[in-house]
Parts: sequence; C-alpha cells; structure tokens
Amino acid sequence: MDRNTRILIVGAGCFGTSTAYHLAQRGFTSIRVLDRYPAPSCEAASTDISKIIRSDYNEPLYARLGIEAIAAWKSSDLFRGLYHVPGWVLSAYKLSCAFVEGSIETCTKLGVEGLERLSTQQIHERFPLVTGELDGWNINVWNPTAGWAAAGEALRRMAVAAQEQGVEYISGEEGWVKRLLFDEEKHCTGVITADGSTHVADLVVVAAGAWTPTLLDVAGQLTAKGHSVAHIQLSPAETAHYSALPIMDNLELGYFFPPQADGVFKMAHSQFITNMQTDTRSGNKSSVPHTFVDNPQDDLPLEIEAQMRRNLRRVLPELADRPFCYTRLCWDADTADRHFLISPHPNHQGLYVAAGGSAHGFKFLPVLGKYIADLLEGNLESDIARQWQWRAGQTVTAKNLAHQDPESELSDLTGWKGRKTRERGPRL
Repeated sequence: MDRNTRILIVGAGCFGTSTAYHLAQRGFTSIRVLDRYPAPSCEAASTDISKIIRSDYNEPLYARLGIEAIAAWKSSDLFRGLYHVPGWVLSAYKLSCAFVEGSIETCTKLGVEGLERLSTQQIHERFPLVTGELDGWNINVWNPTAGWAAAGEALRRMAVAAQEQGVEYISGEEGWVKRLLFDEEKHCTGVITADGSTHVADLVVVAAGAWTPTLLDVAGQLTAKGHSVAHIQLSPAETAHYSALPIMDNLELGYFFPPQADGVFKMAHSQFITNMQTDTRSGNKSSVPHTFVDNPQDDLPLEIEAQMRRNLRRVLPELADRPFCYTRLCWDADTADRHFLISPHPNHQGLYVAAGGSAHGFKFLPVLGKYIADLLEGNLESDIARQWQWRAGQTVTAKNLAHQDPESELSDLTGWKGRKTRERGPRL
C-alpha cells in the first residue's frame, strides 16, 4: 500500500488510535481520525481511570498478545507511570468456570510465572483486607503479573504521539460521522459528518466501537453492550488502608480495583445491558448505546445497582452501602465468540471494520494497531486473520467463554430514566 494512501479512521478509541499511531510509525502521510469528541474520546470504552492488563486467556492468541502488550506497557516511555501491577485474583461463579480453567492451562503452557489456585480461605489469609465471605467465588487463580493502566491518559498520550507524527484528529460536528459514502460500484469513498462535511479517502476504517452497527450493517456480528461502572470516594485513611488490595475479578459477580491515589475506588458489574432499537431508515434492529453523556439526567437501573452492591458485599461488605460518586454505562461492541472483528468488508472495497473489543480490547492498546496495520497492508498472519475475519452467520457453541450471563434489556429495567434529576435535583 502506498504511503500516501488517504486513510480515514472513524473512531478515536483504542482500536482507532492504536491503528493511527502504528500507521504513522510506518510512514503513512495522510491519516485522519474522526470522532464526535476530542481525544481521548469521552464515550470510548477505553476512556476510563483504569483498565485491567493481563494475559489470562484460554485462547492462545490473546494470551500471547497479552504477554506482548504487557512487555510494551512496562518498557514504552509513552506509558511511563501509567502501568501498575498489584496482581489479581481471577474467579468465576458458574458459567465462566471453564474460561478460568482454560486460562490457567494456557498461561502455564506459555510460561506465565507465579500462577496459583487459591481457596477462599487462602484469599482471606493472603489478603486480610478482603473481609467478605466470597460466596460465589468458586474457582480462583492468583496471577502476580496482572495489573491495571490509567486507560484514558494512555489513550490521550497515544493520540498526541500520533498527531506529533502527522495524524490529523477532527472532533465536534465535523468529526461526528453520520454516514459512509459509496460510489456506483459500492466502493467506500469516504464519510459525511454531522455538519454536512464530506471527507474523502482511499481507505476507510470503521473503528467506532459500540457505535459501529449504527454506521454499517454488520450482519449481527456486533452487539452494543453497556457495562455498569461505579466509583466510591474513600477518605485518605481508607485509601491507605485499601492500597494493598489486589484486583478482584469474578467474571460473573463483578470486579474491584485497588483505590487510585485520589481515593477513588472503582467497581463494575459483569452482567451487561443492551438497548434494542429499530433504525427508522433501514428497519434493522440493533442495540444502540444509551450513555450518561448524552443523557445526563439518567443513572444506573435500580436492579443493577442493587446487584453491584450485593457483589461488593461478598468482597468488602463495609463499603457496600457507601454512596456512588460517579456512575457510567460503558459501551463496547461484543462478538458472540469474543474474537475481534478486524476485517475488510466483503462487499465494499476500501472499507475495513476494526471493532468487537468484547470487554477485553483495551489491554492491547500498545500493540493492537500493529496488527490492524498489517491487515491493511495485506500482511496479517493467516491464523490471526482467520480468527478476526468477517464471519456473518457463524454459530457459536463454545462453552468456555467469559461473560456468558444473559444480558438485561435496558427497557426492562427500572428507575434509570431521569434518576439523577429525581435524586439530586435539577442542575442550577
């Protein structure tokens, strides 16, 4: 591919920014990233105070990429000071036990050191900060190599580095992509944004995360799912007390981070939410993100918050009734098999899709764009290309996947609509 190829990347999250950065590293001279929001895009799943960095996978591809990414998190000046390694306890209740078992086997084969199976009693002995009964933590593995990164800042730094190498970032109405453009032969030729601007390109990469199905018919391969996140503000004394906490992640009962330096304790729910809507133009029905940025009056559904508090009571019961100082529905695009969807479009020349983070994409930020760039240049390893290929109509029967709980539909949940306004009053 010619280094002067005009490349448009739709979306400034993990997939889009990593791609832009690595393409610029290879000398491509005409790269434009479009997003509704400036980098780091506030609606990107990867824009967060923390994301887990680990290599625990039952699928060798992601375990190998996780090990590669961890090396980059440790060594790259770009991420200096952002990567922390408290270790983590990976657990499951029922449906995800096979994933944890497979992760142990795969990581052991790849030489990950320090893995230990732990009983709940051993967790309590090793981490006396964990005061809950850990009911439902039925299989547990300790991995001392796992950690977390300051995700939003990492994304911002990579975007800045890309811009320093000539990548153009456009946000606001001019960066908010509303429609893809095609010529008479169905070749993708560019996009139209909210202000009516036309951006033309030789190659378009749709890396819009959970919003990808709103721009392109992905034949049911991607489903936008909201992950419920909440923060609790701790006092300085509490922050010091919980500073030795490892990451605690039960794939069915939520996960919990050690507090940030400012005392923010982050937790998240493992059961995801969909928001099914019918597109008025195409008639297609798909899940569409409903965010608190666009809907600041809304908040977490009552049922979800109650479950999150029950999950926290299993681990740190003394915090379970504390008020949440921040909440978010963090939307990502999930695939049925949890493999990414990084592929040329089968029907539109010049169009590529890079999405399907499936709640585990961010950790690969330092290296993911290298593989997407390989795909664009026609050099992606065949085994990786096969696993990330366009696979409409695929039937998934695997029982060893993470996060197999059925999703909740937002319209079936209660209390979320207008909740902030009701509980906190209107903003002055």
